[in-house]
Amino acid sequence: MKNEVKTLTLDLIGQVEGSQRLPTIKSLMLSDYSLEELPMGILKHMKNLKVLDLSRNKIKTFPDVTLKTLETLNVSENHLESVDFVRNLPNLKELVMEGNPSLHSKHKVEAVLKCPSLLKIDDDNVSYIHKQIQCMREKWQNQVQAKFEVLFEEKFTEKMTDDEFLHTVTEFKNTIKADALFASATSEAEKIIIDQVVQETSEDARSGKLFNSNHRAPGTPRSARLSRKLSCNSPRSPSAVATTPKRSRGPSQSSLLESPTIKMLKTPISPITTPNKRKRRRDSDEESVSKQDRKYSPVTWTMRKKSAVEHNLLSVPPLADYDPVYFLRCHSEKNDPADEITKVWKCAFEPRIEDPNKTTNMLATCGGQKVCLIDCNTGKVMKRYRDDNKYECFYTLAWTTVQLKNSKQEKTNLLAVAGQSADIRLIHPSQFVMYATLEGHRKYVSCLTFHPKQPTILFSGSSDRKIIMWDIGIPDMRDYNVLYKKLHVLQAPDTDALNLVLSMPSQTLLAGCEDSCYGWKADRLDKISKDPDYHFYLPKVSNDTESNASTDRETVDGLTALQNGNVGTKCVGDDIISIWNVKEQLLSKENQKTDRRKVKTIGVKPTALLHYTKQEVDYINVGATGGLMVVGDDSGNLRLYNVEELTNRKSRSCDDILQPSRILEWPEVKEGPVKPFCQKEAIIVNSACASHDEEYIACGTDNNLVCIWKKQQGSCEEEDMCS
Repeated sequence: MKNEVKTLTLDLIGQVEGSQRLPTIKSLMLSDYSLEELPMGILKHMKNLKVLDLSRNKIKTFPDVTLKTLETLNVSENHLESVDFVRNLPNLKELVMEGNPSLHSKHKVEAVLKCPSLLKIDDDNVSYIHKQIQCMREKWQNQVQAKFEVLFEEKFTEKMTDDEFLHTVTEFKNTIKADALFASATSEAEKIIIDQVVQETSEDARSGKLFNSNHRAPGTPRSARLSRKLSCNSPRSPSAVATTPKRSRGPSQSSLLESPTIKMLKTPISPITTPNKRKRRRDSDEESVSKQDRKYSPVTWTMRKKSAVEHNLLSVPPLADYDPVYFLRCHSEKNDPADEITKVWKCAFEPRIEDPNKTTNMLATCGGQKVCLIDCNTGKVMKRYRDDNKYECFYTLAWTTVQLKNSKQEKTNLLAVAGQSADIRLIHPSQFVMYATLEGHRKYVSCLTFHPKQPTILFSGSSDRKIIMWDIGIPDMRDYNVLYKKLHVLQAPDTDALNLVLSMPSQTLLAGCEDSCYGWKADRLDKISKDPDYHFYLPKVSNDTESNASTDRETVDGLTALQNGNVGTKCVGDDIISIWNVKEQLLSKENQKTDRRKVKTIGVKPTALLHYTKQEVDYINVGATGGLMVVGDDSGNLRLYNVEELTNRKSRSCDDILQPSRILEWPEVKEGPVKPFCQKEAIIVNSACASHDEEYIACGTDNNLVCIWKKQQGSCEEEDMCS
């Protein structure tokens, strides 16, 4: 008889349960009755049904009917092609669906998404499915929020009407669906997750909850500069229009173009604590040790500091002048234009895909929770990534260009960023998607650098006194799956790595540290040693009366690679920048010895000494491209050095201190709302960089500004430089 039944009827229910009173039935067992159809008119009257067994039938579709009381459903060994029906079962706790040829594991994920009350599927606890959902959600959440920040953030306001909100959400969803980035989301589960994330992001944006964390990393160890507070002593001006700032020197007082971000400022900002009140990271409440009393190795080359008359104020060759064109505030917490606490720590120009030794005019910057891509031609923020970790503060970034899998010609640029959380994020800039997180350090990451010849090899330096070598792999551009590896962990002895550089002529990895400069042989990366092979002691420029007795350490906070195996180094508290050739220092037998740990100590003899400025502010990085080196200071100035000739000539020791090619002074603002945060005495330039053609120079400041300068056409005359 069972083989003849095809449709569920009242007679069949009466035969099975002994009653046709549908509202009274709580359990219905209809296994193996050859059922093909389930009439909606019957099921909708079963108001108290809790258990329904339809296993071993021929059912293809479950009716679109709501069963609020149903808790257990067995539809195993049927011909179902969809689990969409679970949407109508709000209290379903157990679902048995195995044995349906068209239903697979992905449908289990879909069922849990459509029916959150589910606890078991096919006798398995659904906790493992929730973990899958969470992983999928994290993947798509980062990408949706990246698109939101770039395209829709300004459209959502707390004052928008319900109709405006619904229209904007629909537009947002349609944009996401049409975006090629989401083309790999082919499963129904992924589409549901993306739709949920879009809806939640929109609602949070409208309510003002999105990206409005009031928390900041407490007690960050990255020196007192990270927790610097606002001074509340300056008056506020109600003016809303900024007077165009001017350069204070030279015949061409060109204007600073107003950026959209600066125009948004309605209230001026109070000046921040002046640099002379800052303490370096290793300073406590005790008085810091004078730099004059620094202790040096016996192999250190100590030079007598000449007077201005003795070295005749020699200068490196001149450079063209630059005009300030865009000053942007795009890293603010809560997108607040009055935020002058967030610090822009690092900036770097994107390499050209066809020739990574050259750059585009696209600038990457990092600070706070954000990473930005800025078009220097227009001053517009093209893309922006915001990290989900509300305690994140990005300190460093690095670019690389990789060959795509299964393609001999197609390449793409990748961006690595890291900071306070100790995790390294990998970003694909063309879509600005964070696709992988490298976990290995225990404390914050200060520096990143890619191998110039092996573009997937990344080195990261951390305050945990470790330098990790990674192979970041090449992501699959369809779904961004990637296989990365931690290859080696190097030890910086009793010190933190602040900057990393690979000097290729000598195949040496250099680390500028809190305690001098160290080096590792990098000719065989598979054989690289854990402990450093070299300890470089940098030159001391001293007066005849200075002492050498102290225990203070040499902090190398500036380290940059120059042409032909040369590097530039800057130490906190010194007013010189040293240029030296790594390979020639290693080959020289003078001023070298090997200590008991078999580390070769080398007293560096520089080929050139460049005048900088005396200050005690740390974490001011040096940038270089080709023959141009640029570094900021604690007064908002940029010092430019034309080192082309110095890095091309045959190495020889030199104790002449050369003046900068040019100093770009901080623009003056006479009135308006931007005046308070443009006060020269309150500006610290954390890092600076230049495009390969030297058309643009960019820097990030301590008071949340990205500053872009453009070369003046036909301006290369030499001017008088201030020291």
